[in-house]
Amino acid sequence: MDRKYSKYSVILVVVGIFIAYMIFPPINITFGKWSMVAIPIGFAIYLTGLTLGVIAFLKKEKGFLKYISLISIALGVLYILFLFAIFGGQI
Repeated sequence: MDRKYSKYSVILVVVGIFIAYMIFPPINITFGKWSMVAIPIGFAIYLTGLTLGVIAFLKKEKGFLKYISLISIALGVLYILFLFAIFGGQI
């Protein structure tokens, strides 16, 4: 069985976390006034990766990659708490 969902899941989770976090230090890549748009775009990419991880888990793909993307759920929860701590619910 092909492990395409697992591979795409891990790639999208890593890219999504990077894009969502890149405007904060220590990375601190900004796009001027459009920098805050990177947060929801990156988080949407991250959620797409998680969805693919769940699909890989439900299709019972072989390998360990599907578990890596599902373990990152804790990172998503911590990221949401991080945003609420910084912005106080006013994004």
